[in-house]
Amino acid sequence: MSEATKPPADVTELKGILASRALKLPKQLEQVARLALARPDVVAFGSARSIATACSVSPTTVTRLATALGFDSFRDFKLFFQQHLRRTANSESGGCF
Repeated sequence: MSEATKPPADVTELKGILASRALKLPKQLEQVARLALARPDVVAFGSARSIATACSVSPTTVTRLATALGFDSFRDFKLFFQQHLRRTANSESGGCF
């Protein structure tokens, strides 16, 4: 796997990649990326279809974004955001539930 197709390690890295324009995305893919960063819960708990509906794009576009960012599948993309939310929740609660 080349460096260009390696998925980001965390959301901060993903934001940096998108902000720096290191990865040029078509308009529809960028719409989905913006939603993912603004509302990671929508990706973490949604389906490709529900995310696509929220962005007025096709479910295929959501999957294409996942692979463009270096993820092997939409499922891996979704897990990335689930892990992000888990880490965020743990840090906000001090790690205790």
